Amino acid sequence: MSQENKSPKTFPWDHKIGDENFQKEPWILNKGKEYVTINKNLHNKGFFYLQKNDERRLSLNTLQIKSTYNQLIKLGYKLRKIKI
Repeated sequence: MSQENKSPKTFPWDHKIGDENFQKEPWILNKGKEYVTINKNLHNKGFFYLQKNDERRLSLNTLQIKSTYNQLIKLGYKLRKIKI
């Protein structure tokens, strides 16, 4: 199976309350002791904040965050399941 087929078709922020896979913000991806946090940018609709560990927070548009999310999954990061 190629790596392309493993890329998610939907992303955590695509789910609505009541959906089976709905997760509340922030979305956290873990790999060992490293983590990446993704939040929606409430001041700039269509943009997201991405922050690795305690490094500087970046603002990314929808296309950039989807690409980055896919790359993180390919690098072995796993979405942390948070119960609501």
